[in-house]
Amino acid sequence: MKFPSSPLLNTKITNDDVTNKEKWFGYLIGPAGALLLNAVLASYLNVYYTDVLKLTTIWGGAFLMIFPIISKIIDAVTNIIMGQIIDRTRTTHGKARPWIFVSAFLLVITGILLFTVPDGNEKIKIIWVMVSYNLFYSFAFTIYNMSHNLMVPLSTRDGKQRDKLAMIQSMGNAIVPGMVGTILIPMVLLPIMGVDQGKWITVMAIISILALPAVMLEFYFTRERVTEETHSSVSEKIKHTFREQMNACFSSRYWVIIILVIIVFHLNNNFQIVSILYYSNWVLGTYNDGVTLVLLNAVGQAPLGLGIFILMPIVKKYGKRNTMLAGSIIAIPGCVLCAIFPHNMGLVLLGLVIKSFGILPISYILIGMLADSLDHVEWLKGFRSDGFSVAVYSIVLSVAAGISAGVFNMFLGITGYAAPLADGSWAVQNQTVQTLFVVGVFVVPAIGSFVIAILLSFFNIEKELPQVQRDIISRHKADAKVV
Repeated sequence: MKFPSSPLLNTKITNDDVTNKEKWFGYLIGPAGALLLNAVLASYLNVYYTDVLKLTTIWGGAFLMIFPIISKIIDAVTNIIMGQIIDRTRTTHGKARPWIFVSAFLLVITGILLFTVPDGNEKIKIIWVMVSYNLFYSFAFTIYNMSHNLMVPLSTRDGKQRDKLAMIQSMGNAIVPGMVGTILIPMVLLPIMGVDQGKWITVMAIISILALPAVMLEFYFTRERVTEETHSSVSEKIKHTFREQMNACFSSRYWVIIILVIIVFHLNNNFQIVSILYYSNWVLGTYNDGVTLVLLNAVGQAPLGLGIFILMPIVKKYGKRNTMLAGSIIAIPGCVLCAIFPHNMGLVLLGLVIKSFGILPISYILIGMLADSLDHVEWLKGFRSDGFSVAVYSIVLSVAAGISAGVFNMFLGITGYAAPLADGSWAVQNQTVQTLFVVGVFVVPAIGSFVIAILLSFFNIEKELPQVQRDIISRHKADAKVV
């Protein structure tokens, strides 16, 4: 895939080692714009569909169950296609970075279209929702997310620098979306927006537009050193098929394990995300009271914001795998405490603190461990499988969100969820509906943490990684001499 070469598209990063400008602009501030938009959509788009657009009654309630799952199947296909496109992109700007540039403008347009759904005709409304949803998730965000997720693995071969970038990137994902999406919106904006579609459109349009300059920062302050290193490699000049890349990845037990961890983590995380506002509105607090959800988010997200400073010395001493394994075990009793006492604010907040510290390692380390497994694949087979791997990673994120939303909405219909009226009035939900919200927020994450702990007990790549990376570098040097 050819891409225009222009000095205007050149990276601002010229050092061989990772710089502070790269860390803060490329991996902390830059990604925050698109990730904020995505986090807000993950938390509130389903509520917009159920409470503002009143889509729960369409097709007897089946529409909101079926369409997210079908859309994510489409998204899975586009992820595979985009992964192959990235692998075949050869430019002086890298193979992933150019697509970050392209996505910057697409995110703004499609983000706004998600909310400007015409009122009135039901068929037009259904078509607009399905088309706009897929334009954002299967097109614009797929391009951004796949390119963005490759930046840490392609940034440097230095394991310590790469781990720091992964943690800084995760910190950015927690702080800005945390402050705006989980505190400012529920405290200030949701009570004002209510079920007024016009106000929703205004707020979400502003958030979409803010993503543009942030994504451009990420584009200009990142660099693909690994791509530059492998340009001279004989093996990288050979175009490997999708099947070859797939076989290479599945030949690495570490790649398989970390993908399974990613699947479980994002399934339980998405169930919590889609459930928590409903839990806040109907179980622990009252509808859009501006306090309950803020407290849950503030306590639940607070450790994530400053987690990098807590985590770095622990990871340095005990290693990534051991730290993540211990954290997964710690998270379980926190979830269980909340599930047993879902109406007790004090105990719920205590349980969320425990859970938040438990998931701190996986929130920060996961992308670094995926990068380690990609090195293992390259060591085994002699070529990188970045495109296939990031396609699988993006598919997992996308399909997990679709499955979670679809299953959750299915149970909303089965249990008899009653959306608030146009004037904002609402009634108490029945006990079965309330139990659904508790299960989604606390029980599913507890089960997920248990499964992740079991999987991580088999992930031991850290002992082998130094030798793996030395072997890879030696091969590239030998290939360069041949060329």
